[in-house]
Amino acid sequence: MKTKIGGQAVLEGVMMRGATSMALCVRDENGTIRTDTQRLPLKKPWYRKVPIIRGVANLIFSLVSGMKITMKSAEIALEDEVQTEDQGMGGFMTLAVVLGVVLAVALFTVLPTLLTNLFLTLTGWQDIQWLRSLCEGILKVVILIGYMLGISFMGEINRVFMYHGAEHKTIACYEAELPLTVENVKKCSRFHDRCGTSFLVFVVLLSIIVSVGIDAICYAVGFEQIAVWYVRLPIKLASIPILAGLSYEMIMLLSCTNFILFRPLKWLGKQFQRITTREPDDGMMEVAICAFNKVLEMDADLTIPEEHFPEPILLHQFKKQLEPLMDYNNMERCDLDWILSAVLGVERSKLKDDMKIPFGWQVRVESYVRRCAKGEPLQHVLGNTDFYGKVFCVTKDTLIPRFETELVCEQVIKHTNEKSKVLDLCCGTGCIGITVKLFTNANVVCADVSKPALKVAKFNAKKNKADVSFVCSDMFEKIKGKFDVVVCNPPYIATDVIETLDAKVKDYEPKLALDGGKDGLDFYRILAHNIKDHLTEKGVLILEIGFDQGEAVKQLFQPLFQSVEVKKDYSQKDRIVICK
Repeated sequence: MKTKIGGQAVLEGVMMRGATSMALCVRDENGTIRTDTQRLPLKKPWYRKVPIIRGVANLIFSLVSGMKITMKSAEIALEDEVQTEDQGMGGFMTLAVVLGVVLAVALFTVLPTLLTNLFLTLTGWQDIQWLRSLCEGILKVVILIGYMLGISFMGEINRVFMYHGAEHKTIACYEAELPLTVENVKKCSRFHDRCGTSFLVFVVLLSIIVSVGIDAICYAVGFEQIAVWYVRLPIKLASIPILAGLSYEMIMLLSCTNFILFRPLKWLGKQFQRITTREPDDGMMEVAICAFNKVLEMDADLTIPEEHFPEPILLHQFKKQLEPLMDYNNMERCDLDWILSAVLGVERSKLKDDMKIPFGWQVRVESYVRRCAKGEPLQHVLGNTDFYGKVFCVTKDTLIPRFETELVCEQVIKHTNEKSKVLDLCCGTGCIGITVKLFTNANVVCADVSKPALKVAKFNAKKNKADVSFVCSDMFEKIKGKFDVVVCNPPYIATDVIETLDAKVKDYEPKLALDGGKDGLDFYRILAHNIKDHLTEKGVLILEIGFDQGEAVKQLFQPLFQSVEVKKDYSQKDRIVICK
């Protein structure tokens, strides 16, 4: 049973379009499937009925509507920035569509023509008539394959390709007259005759055939100027609408027949779909089924009204909605402002009550508030924290950098210059070593026993453009050479004290970064035992300690150094030990 319902994969969702309706389903950050539907005109204009012309019209319509749909899905799935005031989104969408068309034309028409002209000029083969069209055709195919493969490695695009697979499998399941369930959809093919990927392939193939035909006719009538690139290029650009129209008709024809002569073309289109579709997960198939069923319902019953994502609301109204969710035993009142600032991409001081908050951003903020209300640290919810004026990524695998640690970093910077060799032991997020590198340009090595923590530290170094070396090492186990400055913020909480700590620490911070042994001093003993082998004669050891460990740590290192000084933090508690 064939259907005219077609679709489009978008960010975290699928759009399905039927005869009289269109449905967009997107899974939001909380896992809820959100739906936006639209009624389509019952009567199509004449230019969408005439062969060839309808292909061009449908291409333009698909570009414009596709951009709108993608932006709608992005509102739910990827809230990267917010409109703080009414802006010309219609103009933005138009510009995006125009730029997309220009890029496509440049890649698949202008670039092959110019590269072919350059190649034939350099080789002296420009008089071989058939070679020009062959080279251009090969280049178009190579560029198309390279482009598709290239974007498939992008994380978000790969997920779109998975949703693309879910869209195809859902349509195939319906056409196989099977009930639309995840189990049935899972068994169906992710390749479809009416796919836009096949359309692109046919455009390229037809362009090669048309190009050969134009060349043959021009040479036959003596118009040899067709070989000149600035004559050839306008002719090729002018042929694009015709190619689009013919490709559309070819897609429609192939979807209606399985005639043996057409099977090679179907096979070719499906081979390219192997790049642009991926096997979806169950959740993605649920989204595609939801969109398909919605279109079926609306096409069958014209009285069903449209359904839209909720409208934006003002910031002060949104805050009132969130108030019942706030648990101030687990979160600070200012946490909401920090969440809003991070999600909306607006400085906290510039948050205004009359700002409009789109629905997608509302979903994300609400999700973050719920997590904070359950006790999860704000830094883990946001995925980052500020340290010494820089932003550092934090995860469950790393200790959240404290304000007190900035004082440790300050001491390291005081004792470091660009010629210094610095070791940041137990580096965690890498906040100390990376900051020292940025402020002194010293030679910095960061070491940690945790591979996940080192992965975060490497990300932070790259993000902050700090050229720092990394070593996975259990304290000094794999550390080679001596250093002018060794800094260490080791685990220093006594084992039996960990369970008495605040829930945000004991339940969310890695135990590996907290547990300092029975008395909390195990790692300071390891440092004391090994430091002489890794510190230069005039080197400095700088340690962060627990507020009640000053005297004990001082006694460990006094026999090894000429000077051991204990410094206090903002609360006037012992926090830093400096050994010279």
